[in-house]
Amino acid sequence: MRKATPLFVLALALSACGGSGTTDTTSPSVDTTVPATTDPVAGKLAPVTINVTVGTDSGADRRENVALGSPVTVNLVNPGGDDEFHLHGYDLSTGETPKGVTSSISFTADKAGEFELESHVSGDVLVVLVVS
Repeated sequence: MRKATPLFVLALALSACGGSGTTDTTSPSVDTTVPATTDPVAGKLAPVTINVTVGTDSGADRRENVALGSPVTVNLVNPGGDDEFHLHGYDLSTGETPKGVTSSISFTADKAGEFELESHVSGDVLVVLVVS
């Protein structure tokens, strides 16, 4: 009986592997997609923090985009006087806030639309939140 030469063994091994470079499509595929959650407020969205200083970075032309379902905190300060801040559409207020003291309004942006945050002392719109 003759011994097989190493070159013959190598050629036989390569031909058995297929060597065509094609992918085997007969094996079942695995679905790696993550199903969408039915609760958009289930902690999947990053918190949004908006800082507003009256007279510095406030005004009716300031618009902040917020994703629907996001947890939002708006920090407000009026360095020029006592104030009270109100977020329309959500009917949230800081109550009376002394001059130079920062107050906050925190909520979940669960309503789509445009919402004005205003000073109750001056009546000025400080920022418009655009929730979509």
